[in-house]
Amino acid sequence: MATPRKPTPPTTEVVDAFCAQFDDLFYRLAERAAFRQYLIGLLLPREHNKTLTLLASLVPDADRQRLHHFLHDAPWDAEALNRRRLELWQARPELAPHGDGVLIVDETGDRKRGHRIVLAANQYIGKLGHTANGVVSVTTHWTDGTRHVPLGVKPYRPASRLSQGKIDPAFATKPELAWELIQEAREAGIPFGIVVADCVYGENPKLESRLFAAGIHYILAIRPNRGTWQFVEDPANPPAFTPAEAARRVPLDRWQRTVRTDSHGKQLVHYVAELALGTAYGPDQPVRLIAATDDPIRLEADTTWYMTTNFTRDEAGTAEVYHRYCLRDWVEHYYKPAKHELGWADFQVRPERAIVRHWHLVMLAFTFSLLAEASRLEATGTAALNPAAGSGGIISGAYRLERDVAPGAALVVSVGAPADLLAPMVHGAPATRAGGSSQPCRPLAAS
Repeated sequence: MATPRKPTPPTTEVVDAFCAQFDDLFYRLAERAAFRQYLIGLLLPREHNKTLTLLASLVPDADRQRLHHFLHDAPWDAEALNRRRLELWQARPELAPHGDGVLIVDETGDRKRGHRIVLAANQYIGKLGHTANGVVSVTTHWTDGTRHVPLGVKPYRPASRLSQGKIDPAFATKPELAWELIQEAREAGIPFGIVVADCVYGENPKLESRLFAAGIHYILAIRPNRGTWQFVEDPANPPAFTPAEAARRVPLDRWQRTVRTDSHGKQLVHYVAELALGTAYGPDQPVRLIAATDDPIRLEADTTWYMTTNFTRDEAGTAEVYHRYCLRDWVEHYYKPAKHELGWADFQVRPERAIVRHWHLVMLAFTFSLLAEASRLEATGTAALNPAAGSGGIISGAYRLERDVAPGAALVVSVGAPADLLAPMVHGAPATRAGGSSQPCRPLAAS
């Protein structure tokens, strides 16, 4: 007869109900408790970097050493956690992915000091625009322009940190990691109609050929100076060799005006055109080349984009290809809260496994508000939250947040859920300070 599991100490109803769906992935009571505490710590207001030390100081009953053990040594599988997260998302008919969605491949890099973090090395950091010592990961993200969910993450292992460099079996390029993530999404049964990626992936022939051979539609960015080999019949009148040169040869009357609305509701006017570039790209070639710009006369580098696609003209017109590519802008709705609010880069650990676990927990925290809020709306049968009804039940004073926070702090709500979702976790309660004085803790201000 199996020994029944000890009940996990309660936190708040909405967190406990959500985390209970993952409890079978953790073998020990301490892991299940740390799992809840870590998730709450990521979701609480960001006033400082969300290091283990800060999470332990903010979350009731949390202990830094236990949280460190949970992230660093405890025997749980981050990939299994991620698969369960995606299954819960797919099981919600009103939120589940569909074939018209876009799978976005991107990378994120963050500067880190020192070299004791195994993934840290001097490498290109996109948000900085130059090389620096930092950690880089490749991610996939699903969106249809109305909702967005992170799918997976792979750490990029710099060749300089591997014993055999680029020939080391552990080394993989970013496009290779991207293909692994795309395959994982397909194996998980996540439907999508297009893969969209920037020029790091768009200029990789191996990744493009894999997508083409698999019958996956793609829209990939390339740089304006991306050269192509061509036969020059007349040296006095050479053909265009780069996308930028091809765009400059398009007559003004062939640029199509298009208007789209961005994620903030602002109308953006751009001009798009099909380009022909030797035998490699063309309107009737297997791969098309499309340019989009703010100004077809100047074609300034900062406001002109070039993208390749294997959509035929019958499947997607020029403007439609561009509009679908622009769904990539929605990934910022994930990166902004994940990086700046949920603490993507705030890990206080050095081993790769612990860092990847932190990333998966951040993705889980991001998804939490989407699923938890949908569950509550379904239970109440309302289209909007009633603050008076509470969001997760009332918890005892022992589980309230008992630390001071800066005035005006707001809850982390990553995908638009109301701020009262975790309200019970931030009610003020008396707290005993160092020196024996007792003062009431200021309640957090809901955004």
